[in-house]
Amino acid sequence: MKIHTNTSNSPKRLLKVIGLIFLVVYIATFIRHQTKELPPELNYESEEYILHKDEIEFLKDITINSVEEGPLLEHEIFQAFHHAIQDAEEFIVLDMFMFTDLGAAEGDYPSISRDLSLVILNQMKRHPDLNVWIITDLVNTTYGAHRASRIDVLEEQGAEVVYADSEPLRDPVPLYSSLYRMFFQWFGYGGNGWIENHFGPEEPKVSLRSYMKLLNTKGNHRKALITENEGIYTSANAHDASAFHSNVAVRVRGPILEAMLEAERGVVSYTRGNDEHFPTPDQLVIEEQKGDGELTAKVITEGKIFTEVIRIINEAEAGEDLWLGMYLLSDPDTIAALEDAAERGVNVRMILDPNRKSFNSEKPGIPNLAVSHRMDPDSQENMEIRWYNIGQEQYHSKILFLDGKGRDSIVLMGAMNYTKRSFEKNNLENNLSIQAPGNAVFIEDIRNYFNRLWNNPDHQYTLDLEEYQGKLSWFRRALYRVQKMVRLTSF
Repeated sequence: MKIHTNTSNSPKRLLKVIGLIFLVVYIATFIRHQTKELPPELNYESEEYILHKDEIEFLKDITINSVEEGPLLEHEIFQAFHHAIQDAEEFIVLDMFMFTDLGAAEGDYPSISRDLSLVILNQMKRHPDLNVWIITDLVNTTYGAHRASRIDVLEEQGAEVVYADSEPLRDPVPLYSSLYRMFFQWFGYGGNGWIENHFGPEEPKVSLRSYMKLLNTKGNHRKALITENEGIYTSANAHDASAFHSNVAVRVRGPILEAMLEAERGVVSYTRGNDEHFPTPDQLVIEEQKGDGELTAKVITEGKIFTEVIRIINEAEAGEDLWLGMYLLSDPDTIAALEDAAERGVNVRMILDPNRKSFNSEKPGIPNLAVSHRMDPDSQENMEIRWYNIGQEQYHSKILFLDGKGRDSIVLMGAMNYTKRSFEKNNLENNLSIQAPGNAVFIEDIRNYFNRLWNNPDHQYTLDLEEYQGKLSWFRRALYRVQKMVRLTSF
């Protein structure tokens, strides 16, 4: 008796098995890297620290686009960086997303990255035992395609350089990143390339492996400077092509430096596996506080920032002013909370970037123009949006201000954009949350900042909603919704 086997179906069955295995692994990878917990050193929230009025200062970079005089700069942030570095004798910790001149070849930009690097280098020469740490992101090497000249010169002189590891972070583009993790991460990244650099044709060519790494669109987005004397959190990058951007920063002294240092220690620890030789709190110079402090502040990172944003918005009461100055706004929970606040009588005022410029290229206005259509402030009595009057730069600030009436005010500011991908622990982020009486100098400075930009007393800082509102086509709005739904965005 002969046994007949249907060999023609064997390849089909094999393909089905392979396809099923692929699907199971893909879905498991997708879910795993959307839900995993971050390293325990991240997602940090400190205790509240008491600050005296002379231990905190609001800093701002404002670019004024004047028709008659051209761009006028009122920039304070990197001057404060330089002063802090020049006063440091024990240690410098600089955590900076972009520390580079990439993309500046096609424009006449201030050399802020070179100047910052030289100030640090000179201080290292003045104090040979100065403990310098540079924590940054692989974007400065276009993911291994070339050297990071501003950083390398400091490393050659003895600075510790840490490129924060982005692999443990959640994946903001899971459709792509799941495939990348399954098939391509094993080949590494970097090396000589042949593809034009996205920073511009004048920059070094990039390998396909580097571009595939870049497309995961996540990394170390923090922006901070800490010395034994003071700390600065900011929305500004040390990036020449970003030198004209409008930004904000907060400069602090006192015991809260312990928490700022601890937040940076966490990045070093999980990236390297240890924090050997990293500065310690006993090196901080903290003057004894006299009398009662009138402000409190706490350090918040990563996903904890989202919780704080929603808390502040939900606590706003009828008749109070809630100000938002933001480069990117797209998180649906934040948008819903802002709409709810307006409905219960909170005066919601937003200054947004129109998202039309990105260094040397034009952008379509996504996400902010699409969000303004979605929110439709003209139909809401207590909500208003104004666009920053940009030239070639961006309104790059990230600040939320609840101006309390008859109670303390709250300010939240730092590096984080209010996007879903930022709030869902896809990037390293840092913010400072400050609570203070309404008559505190720090609060007065922020109140004056927003009123100045909103009311245009001496220059045209902001524009009416209608200036850009009609410049986003229905197709772009529909495309934005699809991108958000399938999570194929950089925001």
